[in-house]
Amino acid sequence: MGKQALRWLLGAGYVVLVTVLLLYQMGLVGKSRNTVIVVLGTLLLGVALAVVLVLYIRVTDQIRNPGETVRKIQRKDTLSGGISEEKEKQEAESQEDGQDFNLEPRSYEEVYADFLKATQDCGLSERELEVAWLLYRGYTNRQIGEELYIAETTVKKHVSHIYQKMEVYSRKDFRVRVRMGK
Repeated sequence: MGKQALRWLLGAGYVVLVTVLLLYQMGLVGKSRNTVIVVLGTLLLGVALAVVLVLYIRVTDQIRNPGETVRKIQRKDTLSGGISEEKEKQEAESQEDGQDFNLEPRSYEEVYADFLKATQDCGLSERELEVAWLLYRGYTNRQIGEELYIAETTVKKHVSHIYQKMEVYSRKDFRVRVRMGK
């Protein structure tokens, strides 16, 4: 079953469950008016509604951002010290730059501390620093905007200011500069 069809099915299921819950509460469905049964029935329908809603949201998110699940897994892998595709990509980039790349697992805190050292003398504002961190981690402008709840055009302006302040001209130059700590 396709994701779009599953989304429609879950949406229809949610509407049916809400309708049944309302009819149940009005007493039109179910003959017993025992308070315990009414409360348990309402709770059961409420849990079913919550489950269907969560599934609907997940399917909708996967339709909108098909690779997001993979990126989240890669981020968790990177943070836990494993070698992810992102790390392999960094290794390939650094080999192109003629640098030695350390495959030793590094903690999130170590990577962030190195990032802060490399950017401390550049005069970045707090928001530019947030954008720069996500930029360094390989996020696209759209992903940065979604993560920080700002417009993509605003992200572009921040990226432009970051490039000016750090005297770089591309994402690759930016990442190399941060990695070198200069």
